[in-house]
Amino acid sequence: MDNPPTLNETTKTCLNCGEPLTGNYCGNCGQEAKELRRPFFKLSREAVQSLFELDGRAYRTLYYLLTKPAYLCQEYFNGRRTRYSPPLRLFLVISVSFFLLVSFYTSIRSIEGVLSANGEEDSAAVSAPRDELSLLTIEGDSDEEGDNGLEAIFSFIDGINLPFFDEQTNANLRSAMRAQAETNLNMLMENPAAFTRGYLEYITIFILLMIPLLALIQKLIYIRTGHFYVEHLVLTLHNHAFLILIVFFTTLIGLVEEGQIPIISSLFDYLGTALYFWLWIYLFLSLKNYFQQGYGITLLKYLTTTVLYGFTLSFGILLFAGILFFLF
Repeated sequence: MDNPPTLNETTKTCLNCGEPLTGNYCGNCGQEAKELRRPFFKLSREAVQSLFELDGRAYRTLYYLLTKPAYLCQEYFNGRRTRYSPPLRLFLVISVSFFLLVSFYTSIRSIEGVLSANGEEDSAAVSAPRDELSLLTIEGDSDEEGDNGLEAIFSFIDGINLPFFDEQTNANLRSAMRAQAETNLNMLMENPAAFTRGYLEYITIFILLMIPLLALIQKLIYIRTGHFYVEHLVLTLHNHAFLILIVFFTTLIGLVEEGQIPIISSLFDYLGTALYFWLWIYLFLSLKNYFQQGYGITLLKYLTTTVLYGFTLSFGILLFAGILFFLF
């Protein structure tokens, strides 16, 4: 059997479509002229670099994202896109990095909580026993509150009757919701930290669902400027990537502060405060720089957008949390 063709110094045609090569990529089909029969660790390194774009483009993008409001959006629509990370990938990579940090942090906290609880149980075994009547009363009150909460949830579910479903489908839906709600409520009461961690993975999905709606709000406020909706969408995507990046940095700062290191903890405390101030200034300047309007009108639109954003986000969180609680 003939060996498959390989790329070498004499290769002048694309191995996929046979067209002549004039560079690292085929001008006809777009396939990269790269040999894949290489050591696994090299391929793994390239895969990680490709996923997180760990090259000059990624560092350049992060620098401008942090320091120049709306600059990346301006560059994107001015046609200079190859030199920066795409907006959606930038948002997803920052989100994944942040939630990996949060997952690691909450896991450490859970381990500390288990160790602390075991220590308290050992201390309680040595100390004098508590009054059994008081213990039963406390436990009974707790169970009663839990039962009342579950009954209220069941009562709410029983009132659900979607008009576009038939009666049997509605009954099946209510049954599934009751079972899921009971499971989630028990998990919430037994281990709130684990329950919260389980829902963190949905945060990125929630923000991605909200961004088009938030971009629409911005479009309506700037409707007379003549900018297309896609411009508002990309600007909103960049601003949310910046927002998550700031939360990522402040989370790291919080971890350093918990170490109670003299001088360093105080410096990081000031740094965290400065980042929060820069967050609000940055979002204001992003509107000012991109839409090129005066400071007064931009401030008015910025405050209006913030209020509408808050209402929309609050409603979205309640709706999304309810869907997750009853269905996932």
